Amino acid sequence: MKITKEEFEEIVADKRESLPKVIRDKIENVEFFVEEGTSPNLLGLYHGIPYPKRKNPGYSLIMPDKITLFKGPIERGCRTREQLEKRIEKVLFHEIGHYLGLDEEDLHKMSL
Repeated sequence: MKITKEEFEEIVADKRESLPKVIRDKIENVEFFVEEGTSPNLLGLYHGIPYPKRKNPGYSLIMPDKITLFKGPIERGCRTREQLEKRIEKVLFHEIGHYLGLDEEDLHKMSL
């Protein structure tokens, strides 16, 4: 299922807002992006300094972290809007998990 980039970004914003407040409050100095994507297996990417490592004195005047969701690969295989929204949510929460300091094993245990 394909939707416009604007619709995709709206879903991402809605899913971010659906996070518990305690998580939303920890998301600071992070920018979210939607890109088309060129690798069929790469759905999302977190690039930055994980939240738990930000509390040291050396963390200041740092460019924002970046969470990117790759629209094309996420859309592939989704037949309905509901499937697409669930996949966007899963990828977004997975990348936010990396930002929060979780590794792949932790995220796998959480089914993210």
